[in-house]
Amino acid sequence: MGEQEMDSMQRWYEASKKRFSVRKYKSAPTQAQLSELEGMVQLLEAHGVRIAFGKSEDVFKPIFLWYGKVTGTDAFAAIIAKKDAEMEMVGYVGEAFVLECAAMGLGTCWLGGSYSKAKATASIALKEDERIVCITPIGVPGEEYAERPRRSFEKLTDLAPEEFGALPAWQKRAVECARRAPSAINRQPWFFRVEEDAIAVENISSNFGYGELDRGIAMLHIELGAAHCGVFGEWRRDEEENPVFVRTL
Repeated sequence: MGEQEMDSMQRWYEASKKRFSVRKYKSAPTQAQLSELEGMVQLLEAHGVRIAFGKSEDVFKPIFLWYGKVTGTDAFAAIIAKKDAEMEMVGYVGEAFVLECAAMGLGTCWLGGSYSKAKATASIALKEDERIVCITPIGVPGEEYAERPRRSFEKLTDLAPEEFGALPAWQKRAVECARRAPSAINRQPWFFRVEEDAIAVENISSNFGYGELDRGIAMLHIELGAAHCGVFGEWRRDEEENPVFVRTL
C-alpha cells in the first residue's frame, strides 16, 4: 500500500467522525474545490463504478416529506455503475468520495430515491452500459453536525460489553468506525461477526433495495478503522457469500 493511499485512509477515518447528512447548504462548492475533487474522482474510478459532477437547481426532489428538501446548492455528484458492477462496490467507492468531501469541509447526503432521475441523467454524460445509482448534493454546510441514533455494539456484534472491550484494538476501531457508516433511512442493516483476525459483514435486511450498497459503505469503514490501528487485510467471501475482512500479517 502506497503512502498516498495510507494518508487518504487516515484522512477518511477522521472525516468519518464528522460526516453527517446535510440537506441545508450555504452555497455550492467553489471551482477550486470541484477541481480538487475531480482529481480524487479519477483515482477512485474502479470496479465498474465512477463518479461524475452535475449541476441542476431542480434535481433535488423529496419523495418522503419528513426527510426535507435539499436547499442552498445546485451542485451534485452522481455515483455511476456499469450494469455488471456489484452494488457493494457502488457503496464502497461512493463513500470514499463522500468522506473526501467531509475531509474538505464540504457537506453531502446520499440520495437513492428522493431526487429527479430525469434531471440527473440530463446533466451527466452516461455511457451505454451505465446507470446512475445514487447522487449526493455537494456544498458548504448550512447546518451543524447532528449525530443520528445508532444500534448498540451489542446488537451489532452479539458481544457483551466486556467481550467487545476485550477485542484487539483494531477490531474495536473497525466496528466503531463501521457503526458510524450511513445507510438508507438510517436502518443500519448490518451484523458484524467478529472472528480471530477477521470481521464478516452480514446483511440483515434488503433495506428497500439498498442493503448491498449499504454493506459496501460499511466495508470501507471497517477498513478505515483497522488501518487507523496499522492493520491491513483483504476481502474474501465466506460460505454464505458474506464479505469477510481478513487481517494479513
